[in-house]
Amino acid sequence: MPAWRWRVPKEAAVLDFAAETARMAGRLLADRLSGPQSVREKGPRDLVTDADVASQSLIVERLQTRFPDHAIWGEEGEQPASLQGPLWVVDPLDGTTNYAHRIPLFGVALALAEDGVVRLGVAYDPLRDHLFAAERGKGAWLNGQRLRVSQTDTLAQAVINCDWGRSPQARRGVTQTTSLLAADVMTLRSMGSSVLAMCYVAAGWLDAYFNFSLMPWDLLAPALCIEEAGGRVTGLSGQPWGLASREAVCSNGRVHEALLATVQRAGA
Repeated sequence: MPAWRWRVPKEAAVLDFAAETARMAGRLLADRLSGPQSVREKGPRDLVTDADVASQSLIVERLQTRFPDHAIWGEEGEQPASLQGPLWVVDPLDGTTNYAHRIPLFGVALALAEDGVVRLGVAYDPLRDHLFAAERGKGAWLNGQRLRVSQTDTLAQAVINCDWGRSPQARRGVTQTTSLLAADVMTLRSMGSSVLAMCYVAAGWLDAYFNFSLMPWDLLAPALCIEEAGGRVTGLSGQPWGLASREAVCSNGRVHEALLATVQRAGA
């Protein structure tokens, strides 16, 4: 039996703890949104604010207190020496560029993996009080209501979201892909929060999403939500997603092959 189950008898208790932790971090972000901000660049097009750091500190402190034998990999920290065993993957503020410009679209995400397999995940939008949650094999929910992906079955009917990524290569791929899609889909969107966009696919509000520049903290929690809501998540060649994934194509499943074909035709 996995070590994290030894510490908490029921997986639901772990999920509840993760959800409450995400809510606490989200409230911290919401409280700081309108106040003074310290913003710096970690790299090209890669911002970090004092709120990112404060949110991660809150999350890490709670996780270390409750699960002292679990590893933690957060966006504002170092990768653990080993990714085996129980591992929390944390995005303390997804949509930092939005946040730094006071665009009200951002969130918090936590996922728990066991030997590389994502067992549960939560994502929280504090401004809308949207708590997305999923357990492997048990479903996905929004504020306690079961999630199902959309029934859209053609690209012509699809609302598709993408995000740009930071590298010139990723941006060229997005430009090429959207140029091909623009004439074929209902419409395209770009929200600036990969976590929330993927959760919107799980909720059936979007039909698909793609991103060619992701990190595990962007992907794991919402990808599990999509799969548990009946959707599909793959790499650009259709391969399974996981801790090593750095890009993703996400959908309701019905438009997945058509979207993959367009991505591949674009040479992304």
